[in-house]
Amino acid sequence: MYMVENIDKYELILSSSKKLIEGIGFSALTMDKVAQKAGIAKGTVYLYFKDKDDLLEKVLSSGFEKMFERIKDRVAKEKGGVNKLKALINENINHIYENRYFFKTIFLDEVNVVFLKKKSKESFNLRRKRYAYFIGEIIKSGIESGEFRQDLSPAKSGYMLVSLIKTSAIYNFLNDIFEPAPEMIENDTEEILNLFLRGISVK
Repeated sequence: MYMVENIDKYELILSSSKKLIEGIGFSALTMDKVAQKAGIAKGTVYLYFKDKDDLLEKVLSSGFEKMFERIKDRVAKEKGGVNKLKALINENINHIYENRYFFKTIFLDEVNVVFLKKKSKESFNLRRKRYAYFIGEIIKSGIESGEFRQDLSPAKSGYMLVSLIKTSAIYNFLNDIFEPAPEMIENDTEEILNLFLRGISVK
């Protein structure tokens, strides 16, 4: 029972922090506000997180794991490199918009978030690397099957696709698009996939 209560409080603090970040941004977040939002004592927050930076790191890490598992499950159901990449892009976009106010804050305030501490920057880079290399494995399989060009660098291509997905979301956020219709998500998926696979040349 004690262990369950500990897990519940840990998740409660994470979810409360995420909601606060969505509403007030990271810079205005304090441990006091987290405790108040969660309805617990401030000292309880410090039982699980040593400081604000540690809390943010755990929020980002938890969010990434949920997104990554969701994407991996979706990709595993597809056959062929192009179909897997399309599924990955679509699932990533859907996850971003289901958590749009959180991602808006993180994406648009990334400099402050990532460079708060060396550990935060290192963890951020490791998560991005893990995702990019996962995409790279899809591309590598496509190269081996003859679906993709032989001269590609799978890992580098993975980083490029991660950036395209993120940049597309940032563009929409900056243009106040927060609740896209399903057809817009499908259009964004196709646009990113086509840009990644074919570039912008008409030839």
